[in-house]
Amino acid sequence: MEKKQDSVDVIKREFAQTLPGVDVGAAAITGRIRRTNFHLNRNAEEVLSDFNTTGASFDVLAALYAVGPPYQLTPTDLYRGHMMSSAGVTARLDVVERAGLVARSRDPRDRRGVIVTLTRAGQKTVREAAQALYRRQAFVQTVYSERERKQLLNLMKRLLNSLQHIGSGASLPDYKAAIGPWVREFPALDPWLIEFLLVIAMLTGRINRETDRLLRDLNISRTAMIVLAALRRSGDGQRLSPSELSQAALLSSAGMTAQLDQLEERGLVRRSPHPEDRRALYVTLTRSGQSLVDKAIEAYNAGHKRMLTSLSSSERQALDALLRKLLVSLEASNGGKAGKT
Repeated sequence: MEKKQDSVDVIKREFAQTLPGVDVGAAAITGRIRRTNFHLNRNAEEVLSDFNTTGASFDVLAALYAVGPPYQLTPTDLYRGHMMSSAGVTARLDVVERAGLVARSRDPRDRRGVIVTLTRAGQKTVREAAQALYRRQAFVQTVYSERERKQLLNLMKRLLNSLQHIGSGASLPDYKAAIGPWVREFPALDPWLIEFLLVIAMLTGRINRETDRLLRDLNISRTAMIVLAALRRSGDGQRLSPSELSQAALLSSAGMTAQLDQLEERGLVRRSPHPEDRRALYVTLTRSGQSLVDKAIEAYNAGHKRMLTSLSSSERQALDALLRKLLVSLEASNGGKAGKT
């Protein structure tokens, strides 16, 4: 019986055909973590829309809720301790404050400072939305046996701990502190599910942070890297349609247009009329784009290998197989083939 494949298997096959000397094994594991988290977030957005909020807003509300009564943090605490940018925190706070879910006031310890407090309405939203989120994601438990669940969570927690010490050393959320409030607040729920959802989100954040650091010297973003890499492995023509690239980068059509504008301005890609359809375009990788992405792929793969050094070869294989099992299920339930990353 043929083994079910996920989108990462497709990527590995394309790399094997077009760049056979490139080892993408480590990047496949981190890619499965990121893609699994993407699909879980997609599920979460569907749930949160029923509470008139979004994942970005809920992250702020959840961070405030997790510290316990009186549910207060400074904006600095939010962006330093929860992997949000300063500007991003301000924008999110504007949204949730208008909705009456948080209140900002002067910090009594610092006249120039601000304290953010989760209101009673905000507390109610977090409790009800969290319950709904766990119900929506409970199917994850059915994908694995009890033994597999324990093995997966153990491997992910070990990897999470090791990633704390890689890269810039910037402040990151503490795993135990992040888990505790949710386990205490929802004792009727399986703590494995609570831990799994938080760990995969935190892992994704740390992988993304380190990837950004790896690509910074090449002046290329993660999204640009994904677009260029998709073109690089697409075959001799090294060309794809914007819609195929949107699927690859998991971007909207408008988002891909903006990304291609930037890449074309830098001379890394070229858009041309499709030879068989005047209304369509295709995107081609330029020589400069190929040179840059080849360097980026090398740095990316080497960096992702370093991320996994805390796990043995057999442990990496086990983690890869367990992640594939869930990603196959998620991609099937969330609209068939997911994009390529």
